[in-house]
Amino acid sequence: MSSADNEEKAEQPDEAVPGSGSIAGEYARHVVFAGIASVGVAGTLIAAKLLALVLTNSAAMMASLTDSLMDVMASVVNLMALRYAVYPADEEHRYGHWKAESLAGLVQSAFIIGSSVFLLINGCISIASPRELASLDAGIGVTVFAMLISVALVCYQSYVVRKTGSAAIQADRLHYASDILFNAGVLVSLLLSYMGFLLADGFFAVILSLCIIYGGISIGKKSLAALLDSGLPPKDVSAIYDLILSVPEIRGIHDLRTRAAGPRIFIQAHVEISRSLSLEAAHSAADAAEANVLQVYPDADITLHMEPVPEDHPKSPFMDPGKNQKQADLTRQQGETKQGGTEEDGTKQGGTDDNR
Repeated sequence: MSSADNEEKAEQPDEAVPGSGSIAGEYARHVVFAGIASVGVAGTLIAAKLLALVLTNSAAMMASLTDSLMDVMASVVNLMALRYAVYPADEEHRYGHWKAESLAGLVQSAFIIGSSVFLLINGCISIASPRELASLDAGIGVTVFAMLISVALVCYQSYVVRKTGSAAIQADRLHYASDILFNAGVLVSLLLSYMGFLLADGFFAVILSLCIIYGGISIGKKSLAALLDSGLPPKDVSAIYDLILSVPEIRGIHDLRTRAAGPRIFIQAHVEISRSLSLEAAHSAADAAEANVLQVYPDADITLHMEPVPEDHPKSPFMDPGKNQKQADLTRQQGETKQGGTEEDGTKQGGTDDNR
């Protein structure tokens, strides 16, 4: 797509900007509803765990309650960011507001790591000073209830992540997956405490907090990469390169740049086209390259700069070796056809001479 095309696209009404297309609209519906669901579940878990903590005085239960408190704070931040992220592009934000989602993921990773460090300290204290727990039956019942609703939410969030690839929902899912682990650990620690193993309460709190710290670091890295405009994975870059280069008139590509923001990917490249082509033909070639990419990445924003090269400029190789072989076979077939045509012309010419 040429620069003029992009200016025309920016002047079109809302249906042409990010966040209002069919894919972006479906993305928005999924992530916002998932955010609302997580806030509701977090509130229910806090009430249930607070009751269990009062009844049992368990260090593991306190760790789990603290985790849920951090979850609800993170979920509220996440929901606010998601509602902002799905707004269409405007005059001040021509590329949309999708990075708000990655910012929410980064904030959530900080919440995850911070709460897990607190839980780690609390678990160490519990190991150093084990204490007998009370009302274990009530604590076990509340824990099982918390696990069931967390499992239901995580299943729904997994569905949303598969549909959208949302970093914020993925971070939120980690919260509640960790909550399931926490509740499982709490359940085991309550059962072991009931059997007389008082150190189990603290040991489970330490183990679970270390697992969650690792997950929080992973989410933070992914969100930070999006905020810093990291390029797409190498396999996607190779696919985009080959899709553009598959247009016969395009001789080569350089300065290919990619990045992602929410469901959108942004692609910029310089395409080399023979200077013997007319402007209209060159523009048609760029449009064909854009169409090829949109077949695989339908919500991509593509900017192609056409650069003239000599007519004998060699065709750049594909990144997929299989495509290079097909191209070589095609070139060889074309050469054989041309050579056969030349020999046939010579035979006809010789026949004409004999007749004369």
